[in-house]
Amino acid sequence: MRANSYGSYYAGGYLTTQAGKLMLAATYNYGNQNKRQTEFWDETTFSYVRTGERSQDNLHQSTAANIHRSDVSMSYDVDSLNLISASFNGFYYKVDQNAINGLARWDAADNLLYRYNSRTSLPGYSYYDLGGRADYQHKTRLKGETLTLSYMLSASRRHEIRRQEYSEMVNMPVSYSGYSRNARERFTEHTFQIDYVRPFGKQHKVETGLKYILRDNSSSSLMDYDGLVADEENQFSHNTQVEAAYLSYLFNSEKWSARAGLRYEHSYMKAEYPDGSSTDFHRNLNDWVPSASVQYRITDRQSLRLSYSTSIYRPGISYLNPAVISTPTTIFFGNSALGSSRNQNISLNYMLASPKLTLNLTPFCSFSNNSITRLKHEEDGKDVTTYGNQMRKRSFGISAYTQWQAFTGTTLSLNGNIFHRYVSIPLPSLSNSGWTGSAFLSLEQKLPWEISLDASVGGTFGRPIYNVYFWGNRWYNYNFSLTRDFLKGNLSVSLNANMPFTTRVRDTTRTIQGDYTGYDMSWNKCRNFSIRLSWKFGKLKSGVKKAERSIRNDDLVGGMEH
Repeated sequence: MRANSYGSYYAGGYLTTQAGKLMLAATYNYGNQNKRQTEFWDETTFSYVRTGERSQDNLHQSTAANIHRSDVSMSYDVDSLNLISASFNGFYYKVDQNAINGLARWDAADNLLYRYNSRTSLPGYSYYDLGGRADYQHKTRLKGETLTLSYMLSASRRHEIRRQEYSEMVNMPVSYSGYSRNARERFTEHTFQIDYVRPFGKQHKVETGLKYILRDNSSSSLMDYDGLVADEENQFSHNTQVEAAYLSYLFNSEKWSARAGLRYEHSYMKAEYPDGSSTDFHRNLNDWVPSASVQYRITDRQSLRLSYSTSIYRPGISYLNPAVISTPTTIFFGNSALGSSRNQNISLNYMLASPKLTLNLTPFCSFSNNSITRLKHEEDGKDVTTYGNQMRKRSFGISAYTQWQAFTGTTLSLNGNIFHRYVSIPLPSLSNSGWTGSAFLSLEQKLPWEISLDASVGGTFGRPIYNVYFWGNRWYNYNFSLTRDFLKGNLSVSLNANMPFTTRVRDTTRTIQGDYTGYDMSWNKCRNFSIRLSWKFGKLKSGVKKAERSIRNDDLVGGMEH
């Protein structure tokens, strides 16, 4: 159980039990987020290149939320060679958000073009995610030979009811005085997978498998503009089927180990418009996905590893949804014609592990020629935003992690990276580049009276580059916690302070090129004090077993926005 100084509180429980060969574990967590915790202020100023006009938007927003999270898992040891495992998880939240805006726009001679205030509320916004998986693992008498059959289900639903009302309007650029939006997004994914591992001798191993993904997205949106007769309704569905097969060879000796693999993926994508707003279409995509690595063990405590990998990313419903969301100053819509993007990575890893020092250094580079990116331009006095497979990315840098046991009871950890990123799009011809990075330092210290102190400080530096239009914001954070266990370790009490000497932090994003330039500056509350209580009972030491191999889908970008 945990409560903080904003009035938010969180509670949860974890239970594990065993009945013969059956192991069960269940977790449930509930959170009540007070709106004072998420209160923030934002100021956005833009200058428009073509017309010389400028705009300013001031925002005050807060969000309250109720959050539920649960997980149930089980395993059954049929015998020493066969294992059945399964799990189910759920995540649900409902929010109450309110925002007040004041927006104005002037021409090149500083004459007022228009201004208005707006009040936005989300009287109904809910999101839930349900998922489950089941694995059957069979081992043979040959050590290392394993066959695994897996199934995974993932289902998400989002429902948004949004209301925006305008007041104190001067030269309003639209003929309506507000709007209501009722939108639903649905995502369902079924995945089936077979994995087979077969060793040959002491040094060789072959891995192979098949995978099938059925992914269904659908959305509906109803826009009701006050003062306009006709509502705007949009319906869209998108289906993706992925068929994949892979083959990997592994070699392992006393000093050397290597892996070489190739995966083939065929994707069938189909888009339909039940409302008849556009023409249905489909496409077939074929991707070869190679990977390779080689590792040399310098000593028992040091190793060097060179790796190459390729990643395929496919667009989710939030990027695909073509429903147009229009306000007096903006237009936003997804792009149903988006395809998959391809990213390639090369890295060299050095690892040192000694009793008092752990060091991990990884120089890396990555590149992509068709990354999904946000596209922005001005049209008829409105800021228009959508997505496209148009961005080229080039990154190179180094990441590092080290942990040092400086003294008895004192452990220092440093985790960071620094890299250069270059991004570009062909139309219009724009590029952006810069150095950026992050660093996080943490201290674990044993104090008298069996108290543990944990302290950390970290943040980002340089110019974070995400797309061709802007520099991202830099941020920092520091926190402290004191923990003590009671009753032979069954009761744990923690006192936490997050940024106790800072009331608010400022984040600034600068738009440096495109049809308009300017900045977005926000102020967020950061000071937070909390107490955490944890009670453990029972003596069961073992836990739920899991199959050595299972399904992992990490190709989706732009899914539902939580």
